[in-house]
Amino acid sequence: MVMKMITLTEDLFLGDGNHKIVYAHPTDARLCVKLLRTPDDPDFAKEMRYRKALGSRADSMTLLTKYFGETDTSKGKGYLFERVLDFDGKISQTMLNVLDDTVADEKLLPATEKLLLDFKRAYFDEKFLLAGVDPDNYLVQKISPSERRVRIIDNIGCTAKIPLPYYFDFFAQKRLKKYWLRFVEQMRDGYGKIFSEEYLRKLAEFE
Repeated sequence: MVMKMITLTEDLFLGDGNHKIVYAHPTDARLCVKLLRTPDDPDFAKEMRYRKALGSRADSMTLLTKYFGETDTSKGKGYLFERVLDFDGKISQTMLNVLDDTVADEKLLPATEKLLLDFKRAYFDEKFLLAGVDPDNYLVQKISPSERRVRIIDNIGCTAKIPLPYYFDFFAQKRLKKYWLRFVEQMRDGYGKIFSEEYLRKLAEFE
């Protein structure tokens, strides 16, 4: 089947970064279209290598957004991804937004602490390999009025030419712990005034 070219207009623009420009899909609210700033972008290549290594396991990972392949657009080659939306169709917040909201209103703290512990559980259960721990790359998706989950949209995979963590559990576990502790330290440095030291120790514990 030949896929029709997608026309991207400025009203569909969602955001951009060092590597990608992102647009909403014009006819399917569940999709977004990512355009690369350079065709040989190393960050995107890294993510695609990781997705390929995951194979069918990617389908069951809650943290990983879905990828639907390449498409032609009015602005050049694009890549179709799941657009992370809440159950009610609203755009999901970034984790950075959630953390900042918690700083402003500490009544949100119990729910935010639960969110991070649930994120930790999914991260280790799914053996999700990261290349960075910026909370602006994590979206917090409401899947019901009372349930939320983290979705990761960038800094995915390993930069190594031979990514041993993709294929060997020993190396994967080592990397998982290293990046999780980086994340906890970021929480301590940036949000230590809302998270207790006891909670941060619990967040850093490995079972």
